Amino acid sequence: MNGFENLMTDTPNLPIRTNKVLETERCLLRYPSHDDAPTMLTAFTSAKFPKDLPLGLITSLTEVHNWINRCQTGWANGSMVSWVVDLKHDHTLVGQVTLALLDEPDKWSLAYWIHPNHWGQGYATEASNEVLKYGTEKLNAATFWAGTAEWNTSSSRVLEKLGMQHVSDSPQGYNIKGKPIPTKEYELTLP
Repeated sequence: MNGFENLMTDTPNLPIRTNKVLETERCLLRYPSHDDAPTMLTAFTSAKFPKDLPLGLITSLTEVHNWINRCQTGWANGSMVSWVVDLKHDHTLVGQVTLALLDEPDKWSLAYWIHPNHWGQGYATEASNEVLKYGTEKLNAATFWAGTAEWNTSSSRVLEKLGMQHVSDSPQGYNIKGKPIPTKEYELTLP
């Protein structure tokens, strides 16, 4: 048992319907589609998108489709929910926010990315805040965890705006092409 079975029995709304749309002041968050692949590729291959992030290694539509498949599979088996972030006014895809179930009961990791063309406009904070709210209310999440590359001060600021607290540093963090990327780790534990 991976913990999700417990959540399913405790939470009648799981598994989450793929037509579930979250709404913020400026954004609509929806299930990822393979139609999103070309726009995602422009984000991941942008000269501004960091190449020492796992998604920064994606260079082809096939790899983007594989990423979308992972998101959809995670959604189907209850290990992850990953919403694409569109602007309300013109439905431009600006990013993605994901919650993934961790090994501990009721603990989820938060991850997000924003297309470089839309950095600095508050979309990561706005969309992530709505996803955390959903996780609390519908997934019975008690704790949220996030890690960000040590150099990524913008992402650290987003996490702090969300109320997450810096809890540790990991010199090994994650690996990109065999090179360790040090990370800062954050948590938000609900009362």
